[in-house]
Amino acid sequence: MPAADQLPESPHSLFSPWVTAAYGLFVGVYLGLVVIPSSSSRLDQLDHPEESLERLVSRDLDLRDALHRAADWKRALYVAFAGPEDTLGDAIAWYDELVSAGPAPLTQLYRVILLGEDGQLNRVGAALIPWEFQGESAARMARWVRAAYLTPALDRETGRLLVAEIRSELTSGWFADVLVARVAAAMGDRAVQDKTEAAIVARGEALLDRWISLILGQLVLLALGAVVLGRLLTRRLPLVVGDAPLPPLWSKQDGLGLFVRGVFGFLLIGLAANLLLPKESLFTGISTLVAGVPMVWWTLRYFSRRGLSVPLAFGLKLQPGGVARIVGATLVISTLSVLGEVLITVGSDALHIKAHWADGLLENLLWGPPWLVACELLDSIVWAPLIEELAFRGVLYATLRMAVGVWPAIGVSAAFFGLVHGYGVIGFASVFWSGVLWALAYERTRSLLPAILGHAINNLFVSVEFIWLLRV
Repeated sequence: MPAADQLPESPHSLFSPWVTAAYGLFVGVYLGLVVIPSSSSRLDQLDHPEESLERLVSRDLDLRDALHRAADWKRALYVAFAGPEDTLGDAIAWYDELVSAGPAPLTQLYRVILLGEDGQLNRVGAALIPWEFQGESAARMARWVRAAYLTPALDRETGRLLVAEIRSELTSGWFADVLVARVAAAMGDRAVQDKTEAAIVARGEALLDRWISLILGQLVLLALGAVVLGRLLTRRLPLVVGDAPLPPLWSKQDGLGLFVRGVFGFLLIGLAANLLLPKESLFTGISTLVAGVPMVWWTLRYFSRRGLSVPLAFGLKLQPGGVARIVGATLVISTLSVLGEVLITVGSDALHIKAHWADGLLENLLWGPPWLVACELLDSIVWAPLIEELAFRGVLYATLRMAVGVWPAIGVSAAFFGLVHGYGVIGFASVFWSGVLWALAYERTRSLLPAILGHAINNLFVSVEFIWLLRV
């Protein structure tokens, strides 16, 4: 097979430029009308916004309560990786938004509890006034809140009745416990108050221990990657893993046609699944897996007709010693990914830019049945790294590289990769950084394998953290 720089331009493309343009128009319209607007209306993307926000806020406040009692090194570690966020203030803003979008009774109650915990008693009193005219359920919740935050003292009998009502009607968790603790304090029942506050502390300490376990795992990768990176820089060790030819074994027109067709198929299948299938059907669960098939099919079809080798084109056939180099390259990618996330966190805090709570919220992992969770994990950890690296690094980056050069191609492919995820500013920055790393890994190692593995490890940490801290 001729080398990439000896391969003449094909006299005719296998992809009609007019069909490519039509597919590209669909992709552009879809991104412009669906993906980009959805980043500014994130609540509309959620199936369970009230339940999801309650779970997110209650778990976070449990954990933050435990931080107040934690060792100094635990607090320092949390601030370094998660940032010194004002959880209570953020939660109030999120609930203000959710109440304005749809004033569900429990959503209003949780918002008022947050206001009470923040000492905004004037807003608490003002919020309770219309509740007296919204039925017995709202009036009952108003009595709970008044007893907790607006009544200096409460007789034991009334207080115990209110506690029984709260326990019977609210889901156990931070909101119910903090309300009971306040009512217990108002009626002078120290035993109930201590027991309830102890439950908050116990949950928070368990969450903090889980979080620290996850971070320590990342720090182990960080340390190993730093060692490998140091050896690479000081000893100038070889980085090449495979033999992927860059520039690639196709023309710019063919590369663009291949990429656009794969993205078109992905978006079309996803759109059809959202419009036509029930939210929790088996077909919906595997729709994201099926959506990646067109990219694979078009690639295999194109390579077959051109007589090209997929392992050669993407560096999947390893050189001698390639396994060790793949491990080293993957560790370096993971290290730089973690460092980048920390810098994004620090930078966003310095600029007072906050991510929206629904940005990247994985509701299927949070509320889905076990079979749907399994499908999501398979897609996130196995299938998505394969398909996305094939599409965005193997095809798009390599094609752009011929047109604009290495670094512009890295930037443009990473920007498009971030754009199609539909996140806000911080989410876009995170995905963009990952896209840069994985494209650079492909360029330097001449193989997609390190980028695929680095992508899989990144998604594994995100998925495990989500399940362990929010679902379990």
